[in-house]
Amino acid sequence: MAPVPTPVPAPHTVAPPPIPGPVRAAILLLALGEENGTAIWQSLNDSEARLVSSIMAKLGSVRQETLLRVVGEFMREVSSTNLTGGPERTEKILMGALPRPQAKSIIEEIRTPESPDLWQKLSLAKPDQLASFLSKEYPQTIAVVLTKITAEQSAKVLSLLPAPLATDVVDRMLRLEPVSDDIMKGIEAMLEDGFVTPPPLPGRRDPMDQVAQIFNAFDKKHESRFLAALDATNRSAAQKLRALMFSFDELAKMDAASAQVLVRSVERETMIKALKGATKSVREFFFSQMSQRAARSFQDDMEIQGPVRLKEVDVAQRAIVNLAKDLAAKGELILASNANDDEMIN
Repeated sequence: MAPVPTPVPAPHTVAPPPIPGPVRAAILLLALGEENGTAIWQSLNDSEARLVSSIMAKLGSVRQETLLRVVGEFMREVSSTNLTGGPERTEKILMGALPRPQAKSIIEEIRTPESPDLWQKLSLAKPDQLASFLSKEYPQTIAVVLTKITAEQSAKVLSLLPAPLATDVVDRMLRLEPVSDDIMKGIEAMLEDGFVTPPPLPGRRDPMDQVAQIFNAFDKKHESRFLAALDATNRSAAQKLRALMFSFDELAKMDAASAQVLVRSVERETMIKALKGATKSVREFFFSQMSQRAARSFQDDMEIQGPVRLKEVDVAQRAIVNLAKDLAAKGELILASNANDDEMIN
């Protein structure tokens, strides 16, 4: 009688690890897109929407097997076998699916690198400030820097450089050869120390200027209180402080070129809060420095934001005044002279 063959055990297969719920949600919403996924997006609370959109922005390519695991039978109706995530695709879906303020807030978060390196920081820097800094460097150094940052940022910086210098830089970029590690480290150190890291405060400062800056940081109530007290004890010092201080309303006396530099340098949310508490004439002055489309966008956002605490308005206005003074100290804009400067002395 022939021996009975021993059964061969089936090969052992290892089940793939489970996909976390938020990742499954991100893949599903990426597959559905802005139209079919709108109802799902609107059902998410703010924290859920932020979590899922953050994951979606980092997905990259999603394999077909993963899609089939996540959406099952639904994927039979999807024409493509792979999906590609990323910031641009995520932004488009968010703007089509969520209320505009919520979408813009989330987009701002995913646009900002968690820990940007030097070149990412330069790519996110204000072009006019970067151009002003680089204009003092050798054309060869500028050429190296512009090849390391984004094309969009390089284009903006080149357009702001003096024409002869910009032409020279472009010519050098076309003929640029590989840069040694030592030279690149030197350039990076120069950028880190001179541009990315704020300059240290000078060892000695004028006490009157220091006190004026402190008064500028007060809210209006405390500013009035301390100035009134100083009027009673040291009127001359109080007058000098007033001359050094600069109110938000006085920014409307700037020339158009200076005002436009300031508008470009201020964060949008800070300007919106500042203008919410500004007089009509000051608002109109700042809106006149923008394109009609930009001014309309600011006005829409101001309406959407609703009421703002007076303290928030005061903090925003003080921040813009301090920024204007910093830019004036760097020679990037000109502040209007105080009214007292125009008084006649016999």
